Parts: sequence; structure tokens; C-alpha cells
Amino acid sequence: MKLTYWVAVHLDGDKTDAVIARTKHDCEQKILTFENPAEYGQPVKKSFLYGDVFDLFEMATAKDGGRGMG
Repeated sequence: MKLTYWVAVHLDGDKTDAVIARTKHDCEQKILTFENPAEYGQPVKKSFLYGDVFDLFEMATAKDGGRGMG
């Protein structure tokens, strides 16, 4: 299976401060709701392959997983 998402990194923050969304438009709209949208980079499309739900869970919870995937 393939999971595709959009991510905009927080330029001065941690990976966990990134904005993620299903579509580029949704990602851009989320950024606009923040007090200082200029703190975020442009949305970038990311995707990765996984075999089943357990593989996805393992990737998301592994060291350096989560928003750093893809």
C-alpha cells in the first residue's frame, strides 16, 4: 500500500512542529491559521510504501518515525 501526504516543516522548530495534511491545499490552509505563517516552509509531497497496518504502525512508532517518514 502507498500513503501520500503533504508536509510543511517549521523552519525553526522540531520535526513534530511540522504541519501535515492529506492535500496541498489543506496543508496551506492549516499554515494560514497560525499567527506567523512565514515560520513554515512550502508544502512538500511525501509518500511511502507499507505492507499492512502493522508495518505502518511500526514505522510510525519506531525511532525517528512519525512526521519524519517518507
